[in-house]
Amino acid sequence: MQYIKTGNPMRTRSLSITGILAAILCLCLLGGKVAHADDVQVIGALSDSETDLGQSVDFTITVKGTTDASVSQNIDVDGLTITYEGPNTQTSISFGSGFGSHIERSVVHTYSVVPQRTGDFVIPAQQVTVDGRQYTTQPVELRVGNASAAGGSAPSSSNAGAGASAGDDQSNDANTGKLYFAEFVLPKNTAYIGEAVPFEIRLYVDARVRAQLEEMPEITADGCTIQKTTKPEQTQVTRNGQEYVMVTYKCALTAAKAGNLKLGPGTVQAEAVLPQRRRRQTGGPFDDPFFQNPMFDDAFQMMGAPQQIVIKADPVQITALPLPSEGQPRSFAGAVGDFTMTTSVKPAMVEAGDPITVEAQITGRGDFDRVTAPLIADPDGWRTYPPSNKFQGDDDIGISGTKTFDLAAIPQTKKTASPALEWSYFDPIGEKYVTLAEKGWPIKIEGDLQPVATPTPVVALAAPTPGQAAPDIMAIRRDSTRWGGAFTPVYTNRIFWEAQGVPLLALVAFVGVQVVRNRAADKEARRRALLRKEKEMAHAAMQRRDVPESELYQAAARAMRLEAAIQTGRTPDTLDGAEVAEARALDPETADRVRRVFDRQAEALYAGFSGARSAASAEERLKVLETVKGYENAKPV
Repeated sequence: MQYIKTGNPMRTRSLSITGILAAILCLCLLGGKVAHADDVQVIGALSDSETDLGQSVDFTITVKGTTDASVSQNIDVDGLTITYEGPNTQTSISFGSGFGSHIERSVVHTYSVVPQRTGDFVIPAQQVTVDGRQYTTQPVELRVGNASAAGGSAPSSSNAGAGASAGDDQSNDANTGKLYFAEFVLPKNTAYIGEAVPFEIRLYVDARVRAQLEEMPEITADGCTIQKTTKPEQTQVTRNGQEYVMVTYKCALTAAKAGNLKLGPGTVQAEAVLPQRRRRQTGGPFDDPFFQNPMFDDAFQMMGAPQQIVIKADPVQITALPLPSEGQPRSFAGAVGDFTMTTSVKPAMVEAGDPITVEAQITGRGDFDRVTAPLIADPDGWRTYPPSNKFQGDDDIGISGTKTFDLAAIPQTKKTASPALEWSYFDPIGEKYVTLAEKGWPIKIEGDLQPVATPTPVVALAAPTPGQAAPDIMAIRRDSTRWGGAFTPVYTNRIFWEAQGVPLLALVAFVGVQVVRNRAADKEARRRALLRKEKEMAHAAMQRRDVPESELYQAAARAMRLEAAIQTGRTPDTLDGAEVAEARALDPETADRVRRVFDRQAEALYAGFSGARSAASAEERLKVLETVKGYENAKPV
């Protein structure tokens, strides 16, 4: 028998393994085939075609044949929040028959998709760029249900109207299933010009969402002004079986013109962390039916990265009605609402020439920016000055409270009562004008009022009696025979006295005319002095750092009316903006700025400003002061 020596078996095995690995490497380097551009494929897919509200799915774009592919990182689909998470490259080697092999490279771009509401959605085809060539994925569909709602029904197409109760479970709510939304709530959709209408903007955020509001709501308004936005109130509510955190802002609006107006949209910026659920991947140990039990659902619930969201309230329409022109009282200045008025006087006993203070309190509900001082029913015999005022609100938005006016008045004649006041407003509920009248309070004036100076009358000297000798003058002798008996004394002649009376009457008339002119000049001088004093007060009001925007424009318009009244001799309240501008030779730029001041003053009087109670900026005060100064320095016409 012949034996064959085989050598060390362990060495032989080691050499065999090393040779195999080297052979594989050589085959991969020398014989492997790499995919070319013609072999590129793009596929768009969802990890699940159905999901529930608040539970995320993955959208992937797989590019086979290369690891260098460019995709869009921003995909916009209404109702879906799609966030790009990044690429993942893969390389695989496959062996064929003989010594051939195939190397396949691919890249998977992953997006997280979080639904914001229930319904059916389509993620459109996406463009992919590889080596300058364009490839397109196919569109994919996603159906989102609401696991918390009965039956998981899709949202209705009906709109949740303004005024719906926050705590009601509304089955026909268009916002059903949304993670967050907002809405306007108004007590009514019809109002008169100048009527203050309270409203709320309510934000609803799913209780599973962690959100932080970054600013106050930004509300746009067409044809109406927003007066104030309060600090928010937060409560927990249920809407269509879904738990929400409701944040409420209280505001008020005032219509500035008649017609169909629009409130909104209203938006709020927030940073939110939305809930997500990662779909369990197949092919792992979690495929075991044991882990498919719903009790493990919470184990897969996680929170995503913080992101910026915009919570938006859709606009609502408001119908503004004009105020009736028929029956408008003379004391009506634009106030609309429901008010009462009370008055008091102090002191009740004054020295002659000292002022009394009449306090008028107007209490009620409405836009107090247009609540002006009452008028004196009979101003004759009183010298008055512009009143001061203060407001005390009873609510958060300033449409309910009391406005107090202090009116200083000096009696010019003996008075037994303070001035009677009247004030008017329009009642939008009764649709009529209402005039409030308060009789004067009893007062007592001690001492004598300074009489008005009167000129000393000219007294004519009495003529001497015929035959009476004048002192130091010898009597005229009429018994002289030389003169004869036909001589008649001059003073006995009627024509003589008529001739003497003409210059006397002329002198008396001249004195009378001078007295009338002096009285008129004194009266005009007093009037001008009062107007100048009031104009100084208007200037002082404009220069206050804390002057509200509405009062700034009212004081500016008042100052220019007073200047025009001093020039023209008319009463300031009878001059409108056009007549004030025409009283001076203004250049076009100054005339335009004057018109803008009166427009803003009219807006403050009849419609109010948004944020009118806040102080005007230093730049705005400077512009208004320059406009008033330019008007006063212009040459009178």
